[in-house]
Amino acid sequence: MSLKTPAVENHTDTKLLAGVDPTLNPAWQAEQMDRLLGFEILTRTLSACYQPIAPELLADKVGANKSFSNKIIVGLQRKLRPQE
Repeated sequence: MSLKTPAVENHTDTKLLAGVDPTLNPAWQAEQMDRLLGFEILTRTLSACYQPIAPELLADKVGANKSFSNKIIVGLQRKLRPQE
């Protein structure tokens, strides 16, 4: 009596087969970062943790560069105080 393994379907994304990696798409990255930021806000709110989070830890949790928070602050400062 021989045991045959059942045929296994290949469940890969056709985009990956075509050589297009969706994780390299900036729009996809921004969407995932928004999702992760939302999750972090939700979990901190539900656990009543209202203490500030270190910028490096936040960047690590959302998969961003460690200088992510600083770049946002500098960008906002430039928009709010344009060069005279």
